[in-house]
Amino acid sequence: MKATLSFSGSIYNCEVIIKDSFGSKNYIIELDDEQPVFLEIDIEGSSFEMTLIPEMADYRSDISSMEVHDWKDKLAKKIGGALCSIMDRAVLRVGCTYRVCGIEENDVICLSGQEYIFESFDKLDLFDIVPMMYSFFEAYHNGLLCECTNAFAQNRKDVVSFARKLVILDFGLHLIIAYPLQIGRVKRLTSDKKVKSTIIKFNRMDKEERQKALDKKERIMSK
Repeated sequence: MKATLSFSGSIYNCEVIIKDSFGSKNYIIELDDEQPVFLEIDIEGSSFEMTLIPEMADYRSDISSMEVHDWKDKLAKKIGGALCSIMDRAVLRVGCTYRVCGIEENDVICLSGQEYIFESFDKLDLFDIVPMMYSFFEAYHNGLLCECTNAFAQNRKDVVSFARKLVILDFGLHLIIAYPLQIGRVKRLTSDKKVKSTIIKFNRMDKEERQKALDKKERIMSK
């Protein structure tokens, strides 16, 4: 039967892996963060497994093709490239596997970008704690969140490497204590075991718990 995947709310492209009773199919979807994107798929049976993996768009190619007319364009080009590079290394992209059940002909599964942010435990403000954020896709069918069965880190090495550089920039005697503390935290939060337990716990929250988590995310991001 046919179903449609509707993508929205993410700056990332998405690799989609569909597994049903017939086999496995892979798609690479280039997304537009301003407009929804649709993909029609063929499904064998009424349920399937779907893995959604955020992928950074080819920003280097896009930026290199920008027209440069004056110094403002050159500056915009450099800043744009730097910001994209930082985002690519600072945010942990997380792949998620969902179980989609009860599919009927021409059903629509909505896929949207989501973030999970860890709040700083440094209540005394002794260190500038390296921020940690997961970025991933969620799947909705008939208005309900699909069950997440697995989650895994995509760019862990890049995130840990970026955190090391960030901590070293804050040079001082406190670095002796801060470095192992902060890098140990980043390594723990980016491990597949922690990623999986965190995302599945978030996926299984009831409406009230989930809203509290989303409110906390908005509060941290607005600081």
